[in-house]
Formats: sequence, C-alpha cells, structure tokens
Amino acid sequence: MATFEIKTKEKMNVNGEFVDKGLSVQMSSMFSNPFDEADKIHKAFLRVHGIDLKPEGYLSLGYLEFKLI
Repeated sequence: MATFEIKTKEKMNVNGEFVDKGLSVQMSSMFSNPFDEADKIHKAFLRVHGIDLKPEGYLSLGYLEFKLI
C-alpha cells in the first residue's frame, strides 16, 4: 500500500473560505494514482481541514497534485 501527499496547486476560494497553495493531506491507496479513489481524498480534506472540495469541482488533477511519500 502506497502513501501519497495530496496538495493544492494554486490559491482557491472554497465556499467563501480562502485556501492557499500547498495545503496538503496524506492518504494511502492500493492504486498507483490516488485519484482512482477520489472519495478518499475528499474525506481526507474534510477530516483534516474541514474543506469540501467536491461541490466546487476542485477535486481533480487540475487543482491538486500528488506525490508518493
């Protein structure tokens, strides 16, 4: 199982809350691309930072980047 760090690529406004570039969470996945389990990324940002990226459409590689740690 691989552990990934998922970070925001740019500054964004999520539901009226400012999110700076580089805000990150960690998650583990059985896949080589963690976006195959996008729901886990969504839940991690909610749990750690209280930010819901899904309704705003920010839960994609256009706004987030990942690296294996």
